[in-house]
Amino acid sequence: MQQAIAFGRASSLGLVALILSVLVLPAAAPAADVNEVLVGMQRALGSGKDMRAVFRLEMSNAGGETVHWAGAYYRRGEPDTRTRLVFESPIDLRGTDVSVRRGGDGTNHVRVYLPGLRRVREIDGDMRGEAFIGTDFNYEDLGLQQLDYQQHSLLGDVEQSGRDCYQLESTPQRGWWYGRIVRYIDKKNSLPLRTEYYDRGSVLWKVRTIDEVKIIASFATPTSITMRTLPTGTSTRITLSEVQYNTGLADVLFEGP
Repeated sequence: MQQAIAFGRASSLGLVALILSVLVLPAAAPAADVNEVLVGMQRALGSGKDMRAVFRLEMSNAGGETVHWAGAYYRRGEPDTRTRLVFESPIDLRGTDVSVRRGGDGTNHVRVYLPGLRRVREIDGDMRGEAFIGTDFNYEDLGLQQLDYQQHSLLGDVEQSGRDCYQLESTPQRGWWYGRIVRYIDKKNSLPLRTEYYDRGSVLWKVRTIDEVKIIASFATPTSITMRTLPTGTSTRITLSEVQYNTGLADVLFEGP
């Protein structure tokens, strides 16, 4: 009789323990919202009211030959988003000026000043997919991409470069130079650590990676970015140094020549 009572008590205690263990299990994390992930990415890429830095471009061909360019980089955030690159070397590119302004309709307006020709070239919507001065980046890459014109879906959670990331796919709603884009967005700093660009035939065309991130003025700052064009075997790396945030860049600095 005593054994039966003891067994009954043990069974009751076990049941109570099981119920309590279920009640205190951590709730499943809510699914990430694709729009919130993208907004976080845009904020991370546009940190600070403004930024200035020294940039260096390194272009490599399939044979391993490299070319180096350098200059000054300026960026200002919303509401009047602008970017400007002024080349200082090599000699034949010195004074070349590339300015990008984000319009009220969300499109990027690109203006290129070529000192050798003493003329300004305006890059319209149909030309923004062109290679930026022969690099693997295009003119659209110089500004924030037009996310409003794309359909987005969250593919899941993955690991990229040892970091937990959201894998997100974007498909243009209208004619574009990319058929679809797959991004791997860091869950902690919201930076797109890897971006895959597929052509309209769904063949992987380009891959952009953020190779180095430094904390500067409390902002996670990409200081080395590489774009690779797979069919040609070429690549372009841009590195930033002497990065400064919130220095109060004047309007005249973005007017260009």
